[in-house]
Amino acid sequence: MVALLDDKKGVRVTIRYTFLGIAAGLASIGAASAADLPMTKAESVEYVKVCSAFGPGFFYIPGSDTCLQISGQIRADYFYQQPSKRSDNQTTFRTQSRIRFDARTDTDYGVLRSFLELEADTNSLGTTANGATGTNFLSVRRAYIQFGGLTAGYAWSPYSFFDQNYADMFFAPYFGEQGRRDLISYTAQYDKLWATLSIEDPQAHDSTSSLGASGTATGLAGSSMPDIVGVLGYDDNKNWGRVQVMGAIHQNRALNPSFDSKTGYAVGLGGNLNIPILSGAYIAAEASYADGAQKYLNSGGADAYGNALEHNLGLAKGWTIQTEAAVNLTPALQAMIFGGYLKYDAPSVATHISDNFKYYVVGGQVTYTVVKGFIAGAEVWYQNKDPEGTTPNAHLVGAGIRLRRTF
Repeated sequence: MVALLDDKKGVRVTIRYTFLGIAAGLASIGAASAADLPMTKAESVEYVKVCSAFGPGFFYIPGSDTCLQISGQIRADYFYQQPSKRSDNQTTFRTQSRIRFDARTDTDYGVLRSFLELEADTNSLGTTANGATGTNFLSVRRAYIQFGGLTAGYAWSPYSFFDQNYADMFFAPYFGEQGRRDLISYTAQYDKLWATLSIEDPQAHDSTSSLGASGTATGLAGSSMPDIVGVLGYDDNKNWGRVQVMGAIHQNRALNPSFDSKTGYAVGLGGNLNIPILSGAYIAAEASYADGAQKYLNSGGADAYGNALEHNLGLAKGWTIQTEAAVNLTPALQAMIFGGYLKYDAPSVATHISDNFKYYVVGGQVTYTVVKGFIAGAEVWYQNKDPEGTTPNAHLVGAGIRLRRTF
C-alpha cells in the first residue's frame, strides 16, 4: 500500500518508520494505563462438600453448616380391573413422581431437621368412558419439622404401622390407618423402647360419610377437640423385628345440637418378624378395633348415626387385620403375598341392615431389580365386599405391572 502511494525509496522508508513510531507510542501508553489499574486476586471457588454425619447422599449447602439430601422416584403403572359397570374403564395408565428434600443441622440441642416431599400424579383413574376427565396434579405428600423428639407438620400419624413401614402393594387396597395428618407429636426414646404422644387434626380422621339415619341427616359439626394418639413400641429391626401398641381418641359431634357428642376410640397392635433362615424374609401385620373411629380402619363406613326420633347418636364398630409376607427368591427377585380383612357393624339406629359389611382382599406380587435403583414388578389381586341383606357382593379381580426408578 505504501509502495502505491510513492515509489521513491526514501519516501517509502520514512512512511514506514512513521507507522512504527505511532504503534510504539500506543503500546507505551497502554502499558502505562495498565500499571495504573488496581490489581485484584481471583475469587476462590467454593465446591460442594460431602456431609457424612447423617448417612450417604448428604452434602453441605454452600455457605452453611446444614446438610441436604435430595432423593425421589418415578413410577409408571399399567393395570387392569374388572369393571363394576360398563361406564368404568377396565385399563388404567398412571404415572407418579416424587421428590424429597431432607435438610439437617447438628445443633447443641440435637438435630434440627426439615423434610419436604412433593408428589405429582397423572392418571386415568377418574376418567369416564369417553376420556373426558382424569387427574394431573401436584401435591404435598409430607412436610414437617423435627427437633429432638418433637415432630410438627404434615406427617404420618404414629398410630400407623403398616401403612408407614410396609403397604408394599402396587394396586390392591388395604386396611388400617392410612395417609398423613397435620399433627404435633413428641417421641421419647429409651434405647430400643420408645413412646409417642401425638395431637392430630380431628377432621383428617372424620368418616367420609356424614352422620344421619332414620330419615334425618344430622351432618358433622365443627370439631371442638383434637384427636389424641398414644403409641408404645420396641424396635430391634436389625435383628428379630419390632412391635408397637397404639390407641386413639376421636370425637363424634353432630351438627344438630339435640344430639350429644360421643367419644370414639381405636386400639391396635402392629409388628413385623424377620426370618433369618431365608434371605430377606419377613412377616408384617397390623390389627385394629374401632368404636366410633372408623377412619383408623379405613373402612369407608360412617363413624356415627343419629336417630332423629330419639335424638340418639349411635357409634359404629369394626375391626380389621392386614398382613404381608415376602422373601428373596434370588438376590434380584422378590416374591410377596398379602391379605386383609375388615368387618364393619353400623349401630342399631342405622336405616338399613345392608350398612353392615365384610370386606377382604388377597393377592401376590413379584419384583425384579433390573439394575440398582430400577425395578420391574407385577401384581394380581382379588377383593370382595359382602354387605348384609339383599345388596349383592361387590367383587373385583385386578392385575398390573409397575416400573419404578429411584434415586
